[in-house]
Amino acid sequence: MSARVVYSSGRIVFIQLFLLIGFCALLGRLVYLQVYQDIFLDDQVFTRLDAQYSLLASRGKILDRNNKVLALDIKGYSVGIDLEKFKYDQNTIISLSKILKKDPLILAKNLKDKATGYREISRNINLEKKEELKSKRISGLYFRENLRRSYPERNIASHVVGLTDIDRKGLQGTELVFQKELLGRAGRFEGIKGTKNVKLEGQRTPAVSGKDIKLTIDINIQSIAYHELEKAIKQYDARSGSVVVISPKTGDILALVSSPSFDPSDRKNLTDMSKLRNRATIDVFEPGSVLKPLAMSAIIESENFSDSMEINTSPGWIEYEGYKTSDFRDYGVLNLSEIISLSSNVGMVKLCKNQDIVHLTNYYKSFGIGKYPTSIMIPAREGFLPHHSKFTPRDKVSSCYGYGITLSALQIAQAYSVFANNGNFVELNLYKEFAFDKPLKGRVISEETNKMILDMLVETVNSARGTASQAQIKNKIVAGKTGTAKESLEEETTYTGTFAGFVPHDEPEFLGVVVLHGLTGDDYSGGRVSAPVFSNIMQQIFLMKDLKI
Repeated sequence: MSARVVYSSGRIVFIQLFLLIGFCALLGRLVYLQVYQDIFLDDQVFTRLDAQYSLLASRGKILDRNNKVLALDIKGYSVGIDLEKFKYDQNTIISLSKILKKDPLILAKNLKDKATGYREISRNINLEKKEELKSKRISGLYFRENLRRSYPERNIASHVVGLTDIDRKGLQGTELVFQKELLGRAGRFEGIKGTKNVKLEGQRTPAVSGKDIKLTIDINIQSIAYHELEKAIKQYDARSGSVVVISPKTGDILALVSSPSFDPSDRKNLTDMSKLRNRATIDVFEPGSVLKPLAMSAIIESENFSDSMEINTSPGWIEYEGYKTSDFRDYGVLNLSEIISLSSNVGMVKLCKNQDIVHLTNYYKSFGIGKYPTSIMIPAREGFLPHHSKFTPRDKVSSCYGYGITLSALQIAQAYSVFANNGNFVELNLYKEFAFDKPLKGRVISEETNKMILDMLVETVNSARGTASQAQIKNKIVAGKTGTAKESLEEETTYTGTFAGFVPHDEPEFLGVVVLHGLTGDDYSGGRVSAPVFSNIMQQIFLMKDLKI
């Protein structure tokens, strides 16, 4: 009987002991979940919570007229260090600095302290560099996926496309003008992403990509214009230059090139801020004889005009209001067309001195001179056209051969599009879809006047004595005008050489303006430096068109 009792008591003790062990195990698990697991989760907040808290929105693409990508977001990675896990040593610093292209002394200074937390050491590295860093097995190294802006065409379209800062915020060009549209809307994740084996989801608001922006630019034409301008600047040792190519019928800007240029993908090496200047739209200058056809239009449509007029330009110079104006040589008696084709300053002085200044300045305005080109939306300048009350008699005649008035290469293209459109004004545009207002259109000069000016421009390029013979292209008749103007910069006299023209003359498909600034030496005239650039550009455009590239 007693043995049975002892057995029963021992069994009870065993069961109690088992229950106690189980309770202790459960209590230990609860402590782990409440304490240690919380600590673990806290340690993982940076990688599991914070990294997913904000979901980046892809910035919209910038496209050319044929949907070729000029700017886009691509995947990149930020590199950081967990300072508690990082083991500082010289070899590691050298290895990091080489891969990330960082100054090893600066990198060492940032990582040498024993502070806790996370420290970002580089941003927007590509996948190749990420994998290279991972292969080094550096303790404490972590990566965070992000987006970086890429520009496939680099320097070629940089002034039109623009650039962003390291956070992909627009700083210049299209990137700045359409910052709001391109930006998109960031998404949001609130919760814990979870481990490999445990999926813990939270509330997720997806990111919305930004809107794509389409330009009127044809990147193939832009590339041709860019390379030809760069060649000319090098050949003639010019300070800067610009090229504008448009479709005169539509007003679409097909190329807008400025030099010096810059690579928007390489902000670190962008030390010369002057390269950001879009000289095609910002740089205004006295155009010289390029302005003569505009003045001639006003003269033709003035009172007491006769198309049989002839002007004696001998002896090759004229003194008016105390100022002497000269021609390249003594041309003798010239008709109106010859005054334009030979670019006679004396002839223009004699024709303009009796013109009504109100009548003359109104014509300049109708061609877009002195007006801000709002339709293109990127930064530009309106140039300088004085009020008619500010013109002296001397100012009036000098304006007729391109002095005392300033305008940009873009404005020259706008003005000459009138001659290419049978006397009608068609406003230029760079973003058709986003134009602020309906494009301006309207007649500027009569069809008869335009025909006379067109014949003059054809003679300027195609006659034996014309100043623009080097603008000719094979199997096409070009219409155009040269311009050469003195400019003073830091007590040095240099020249601006300009050519503006379109082709074919009777049904213009393309209109181009070429400007070279800071010319010295023997080759400085628009006919000798800018006209050949126009010819080279247009020949390649038509070849590309024929080959259907």
